[in-house]
Amino acid sequence: MSRHDIIARIPGDEALRLAAIERYKLAGIGREPAFDRVARLTANLFGVPIALVSIVGSEMQCFRGACGLDVSGTPRDIAFCAFAILDIDVTVVSDARKDPRFIHNPLVTGPPNLRFYAGAPLRIDGRAVGTLCVADTRPRQFNFQDRKRLADLASTVVDLIELRVERFAAEDHQHQLDNERELLKLTVENVSEGVGLFDADLRLMLWNEDFARLLGYPVGAVTEGAAAAQLVYPVAARGDLGPGDPADIVAAMMASIRSSESRHLDLVRADGMTIEFRRRTLDDGRFIATVRDVTTERQIAHLKDELVSTVSHELRTPLTAIAGSLGLITAGAAGEIAPKAARLATIALRNAERLTGLVNDLLDMDRLHSGRINFSFAVEDLSQVLAEAVEQNEPFAQRNGVALELNAPPLTIMASIDHARFNQVISNLISNACKFSPHGSTVRVSLHARDDRVVVRVTDEGPGIGLDFRQRMFTRFAQEEGVHQAGHVGTGLGLAISKAIIDAHGGTIALDESYTDGAAFDILLPRL
Repeated sequence: MSRHDIIARIPGDEALRLAAIERYKLAGIGREPAFDRVARLTANLFGVPIALVSIVGSEMQCFRGACGLDVSGTPRDIAFCAFAILDIDVTVVSDARKDPRFIHNPLVTGPPNLRFYAGAPLRIDGRAVGTLCVADTRPRQFNFQDRKRLADLASTVVDLIELRVERFAAEDHQHQLDNERELLKLTVENVSEGVGLFDADLRLMLWNEDFARLLGYPVGAVTEGAAAAQLVYPVAARGDLGPGDPADIVAAMMASIRSSESRHLDLVRADGMTIEFRRRTLDDGRFIATVRDVTTERQIAHLKDELVSTVSHELRTPLTAIAGSLGLITAGAAGEIAPKAARLATIALRNAERLTGLVNDLLDMDRLHSGRINFSFAVEDLSQVLAEAVEQNEPFAQRNGVALELNAPPLTIMASIDHARFNQVISNLISNACKFSPHGSTVRVSLHARDDRVVVRVTDEGPGIGLDFRQRMFTRFAQEEGVHQAGHVGTGLGLAISKAIIDAHGGTIALDESYTDGAAFDILLPRL
């Protein structure tokens, strides 16, 4: 290249222009069939030997489509297109030998011996990333109509570029989906239970062998794209979902899928196997169904419940007698006893009362679990009920060095409750709060109305509930370990009993996980 050559200036938006080239994946060397076809069409339309779809990069102009040239590009500093991207309209060089910008250009002085050039800028996001250009080895004129036609063709190339990017994005998305599907498939195949994934149209996408086996489907009966209703019907027809018209059962289950986030039920097959079915609906409308064989678990749980019930009933009578006798002895009904014997009798009485409380909890849990407990509901003022519960638990709070505080509004807030059972729940929450609260702190019981609900809240200033324990704290015999337990002994039944009682009231009990100054339990009941 001669030292007399003139080099095109760098556009003011060069950084943004190069960014657009990268964003639309136009950088690099390589021709594409669609752009080659445009180049051939353009060359034929204007009767020229050369037509190019040229992208002007930072160092090179690369031909993404070409007709009449076999090279893949040229250096930017000798490219005619480097000047064309600076113009708003079509750039025309009628005779390069008479244009001071190109008279010494090696593309003019040597092969391909260019004389004529016309280039229309390709503008993407307002940036000229290259040109659609035509060239000839002899001088020629390019009138207004020619310029308009070339500009229109350049707009068509821009459309192709944008469609091309959309296609790339779709291909990338599909590739990502394929990878996710493969990963999900490997995950599903390696879990220890049956799993089925359904799309938003309730059609089966993925499943593993255990899913088909545990639900009793014949080999080959489960296929991709099968409708959920089609898969549920044979299960309902066998009676695994209970008595009733299979079509009605299927319709109810499909309605449940569309209206609720989750479902949990047990299926009892004709062969006696019990299958636990869980369904969870995702935010995008898809849902995951899991099934597992819980036959042994349910049998063990049934035997345990029977054992607990039997043992509890057998223990209650003698424990009552023992506690009563010890109470009489410590009260002096049997005459004066030595101080050491009195201390031992007091210790024995305290442990007998603790065992009696445990047996009563076991019996309550057994009756609640089997539905054999009777509730006596009446409309009551909750402010008075809570005041009574706080007063009853004041001695226990004092023994633990904790203050009790009741915050209730002056207005009357009524609800239908079983007085004794509701008091049992409040007492359990208060006693738990007192046990886990530091000395000198305050346990607060509050009451307020929220729309058509009544909210009873019990808060403490203790260590709170551990994250791992929160998922199972309302299950039977669940006890937390570590710093949150702090050496306190319990049966693990109090919260399970409380939840069952509140459920029977048509309400809910839950831990407020946003509360960070201790633990806060909220009871929500229907307000009258």
